[in-house]
Amino acid sequence: MAAPNPVKVLEQCKVAPTPPSPDSTVPTSLPLTFFDTLLLRLSPTKRLFFYETSHPTSTFLEIVVPKLKHSLSLTLQNYLPLSGNVTWDTDYSKPIIQYVEGDTVSLTVAESEADFYRLSGDNFREAKDFGHFVPSLVDSETRVPVLALQVTLFSNVGFSIGYAVHHGAMDGKTTTMFMHSWAFICTRGGDSTLTPELTPLYDRTLIVDPSDLRTTYLRFWVGKDGPEDKSLALLDLKVPPDAMLGTFLLTQTNIENIKKWVRFQWEKKKLQKPSAHLSSFVIITAYTWVCLVKAQQIRAEKVYLAINVDCRGRLKPSVPPTYFGNCITGCKTDVDSDELTGEDGVAIAAKVIGEAIEGLKDGVLEGKTDLISRSISIPPGRLLSIAGSPRFDFYKTDFGWGRPKKVETTSIDKTGAFSLSDSRDGSSGIEIGIALKKYESEAFESLFASGLESHRIHNTSI
Repeated sequence: MAAPNPVKVLEQCKVAPTPPSPDSTVPTSLPLTFFDTLLLRLSPTKRLFFYETSHPTSTFLEIVVPKLKHSLSLTLQNYLPLSGNVTWDTDYSKPIIQYVEGDTVSLTVAESEADFYRLSGDNFREAKDFGHFVPSLVDSETRVPVLALQVTLFSNVGFSIGYAVHHGAMDGKTTTMFMHSWAFICTRGGDSTLTPELTPLYDRTLIVDPSDLRTTYLRFWVGKDGPEDKSLALLDLKVPPDAMLGTFLLTQTNIENIKKWVRFQWEKKKLQKPSAHLSSFVIITAYTWVCLVKAQQIRAEKVYLAINVDCRGRLKPSVPPTYFGNCITGCKTDVDSDELTGEDGVAIAAKVIGEAIEGLKDGVLEGKTDLISRSISIPPGRLLSIAGSPRFDFYKTDFGWGRPKKVETTSIDKTGAFSLSDSRDGSSGIEIGIALKKYESEAFESLFASGLESHRIHNTSI
């Protein structure tokens, strides 16, 4: 028998954007670029923000929810496409994001008696427990909402804000800019004027596509489920029944220790150093990748890592950081799993990751024509990817009730990615979100902790 739903829905709202001013330049329709089309039918990105407060139900419903609704409506005035849908152009030649008057964002208001502190903790928890607190995008073959939201009260303890975002409409940078905008307006009590760094830029002419990658990527999706199948329905990835979500922290001291160890191993083994800077990102990613391959007990197989790259500053000419939509691509690296699980695994991982990033200097769009075909040719379970970024500053999303106690990227339970974010205490540490099967999670926990001791040296002159 299925466990009872721990969430009681109090209200199902439809929040419309405040009518824009006559001189508004926010578009009601946006073409999808090749960056968007690449991700057209991927599962939505889902994330949960937990806020620790002492609101009883009455205060929550009478003060908090109206304030969130009002500020959301004002924010959507600047982000009209979020109220719309991904749909087909009138001649069915290409998908677009379209907002028409009357379109709204679905906002679920709920309450729960679930354990707030367990859900917002770091220990491995069952992934299925989070599904009740994040909304879904109710899609069809011809129309998919861009955004859905859910606010859930844990009476006298706190509340959560969860979102589901169509990845074909916008990337993590744009989604975070929207959340920061909503929080900013909420704290200002009704002023919908955004700062320049929070004001989205909708100019699609900034994205140049000389190789017509959009057509290439669209052909893949149109032919995926049959000839000329123009379904926009999102891929329905299943969550493993025993999937667990956990959060791990690498402090700046941990990162520096591992970095010194890697440099020492490079010298000791005479490994050729990549010319790229040995960044904290490379160290964090290498260490996590090795721990995951060991925990999943992958043997004698080539394993792959996909690294998402923000192209805004890498395109020529560059695109402003406030560009709305997707502006990411991926670079991949691979190595034999036996090398990663050996004693020099982290040093080897850091080397190949550094080389992959260094290769972007040749152009972030080089060799992207067959990107999809190369990705789907990788055997299941051999490709890891990364969600989120410490640069998104998730923990600065303050609606007026303080910084989040915890931010959880719940959609990694389907994608198998691991997530990266800034840390809740505002330090230079990095939080890593992990999704694994139960027996793998126990192994990962042990490997992660023990590795912090074994991947350090005491000679600080190295």
